[in-house]
Amino acid sequence: MHLQPLYELKNVGKTFTLPHNQTINALKDINLAIAPGEIVALIGPSGCGKSTFLRILSGLETPTEGAVFYKGKEKKGILHDCSMVFQSFALYPWLTVKQNISVVLEALFWPEEKIRKEVEKIIDTVGLKGFEESYPKELSGGMKQKVGIARALVRNPSLLLMDEPFSALDAFTAESLRAEVLEIWSKRGSNLSSVLLVSHEIQEVVYMADRIVVLGANPGHIVLNLENKLPRPRDYRANAFLDLVNLIHATYYKTNGNGSKKHLKTGIFPLLPVSHDEILGFLNYLNRKKEPSDLSKIGKESHQHFERVILVGKAAEQLKLVQISEETVLLTEAGRSYLKADDTNKRLIWNERLLAIPLFSTVSDWIKKAPEGLLPKEELLEKLARQLPEEDADLQMKTLLRWSRYGNLFKAHRKTKTISL
Repeated sequence: MHLQPLYELKNVGKTFTLPHNQTINALKDINLAIAPGEIVALIGPSGCGKSTFLRILSGLETPTEGAVFYKGKEKKGILHDCSMVFQSFALYPWLTVKQNISVVLEALFWPEEKIRKEVEKIIDTVGLKGFEESYPKELSGGMKQKVGIARALVRNPSLLLMDEPFSALDAFTAESLRAEVLEIWSKRGSNLSSVLLVSHEIQEVVYMADRIVVLGANPGHIVLNLENKLPRPRDYRANAFLDLVNLIHATYYKTNGNGSKKHLKTGIFPLLPVSHDEILGFLNYLNRKKEPSDLSKIGKESHQHFERVILVGKAAEQLKLVQISEETVLLTEAGRSYLKADDTNKRLIWNERLLAIPLFSTVSDWIKKAPEGLLPKEELLEKLARQLPEEDADLQMKTLLRWSRYGNLFKAHRKTKTISL
């Protein structure tokens, strides 16, 4: 028998209006149903709309298009039957553990005795007994997140939203908390039915989720909605587990690994927001390996999010320092020459690589045409907004100046707020 979805998003889209008359399409044509008793995981690159997705589902954000449904009925405004666990713990430092949890129910004007009973029960459930009177500064990261989980569950919601809840924790603590969340969910001793988890960790979503949704960016859209049929408890080392991880890796890269797309009207590629040091570290890693490397393997060995590895790799490819085919990456001749050079020549090569990128050569032309060769920052920002209407112009300018600083290409003047060659 087909169960009616607990929550459902139908044809949901969201557009934001930014300064300089920019608009950003955060989400487009999102159709997703969350069934009762299901853990759904969202994974995708930064900027693909994962947080916007959560805010729309919870009612904190109104969709520009489409609608949200709860138990088959369209719902507008705050959804009171869901709670959220945040990445940053978001605890009140001046309140004890017990008070941080109680404050949620006090805001709902529950009777004092009922609040006391519910808080005692949830403290016992999440393993915080003995820490009721402790303050956040006295707790480890894992214990702080337990408080966050307890605070979300004390209202007895049917849906638990989790926004990268384990990313601020060390690997062992994160692993322990994943298992505890699964145990609480599986007991079904409360109203909690479903979980929506946002994550950057592919192994995490394969371990936890019944269904894995991969999002693409620009705008955020669903590219894969995959049922995870692996039996619980799941073994990270099992071949079937690793096969699913590799499938998600491949899908993620094909969807999000093509770098920033060239803007059709101007023919200019936006810059990827990574630093020179990250690119240099990436090149040194490849040089030490002396052989083509797999992006997912680089992520595991460097303990970096796969998404970040893709971003750094594609930035290095923009500079023609590496070549990426599927998930395999290798140094180009220019990349090897760069690594062999002394610092002075490194800067010259970097300068040359920058000018081969259309955005840098375009900005260089703007500066040359500016009065006295001084281009006001505000004017540069406006020009970038017109050239790259779907990008964050301020972030593009910061990345542009950060990359050019090492290659001595552009100079920013603080007093006059101008840019020169």
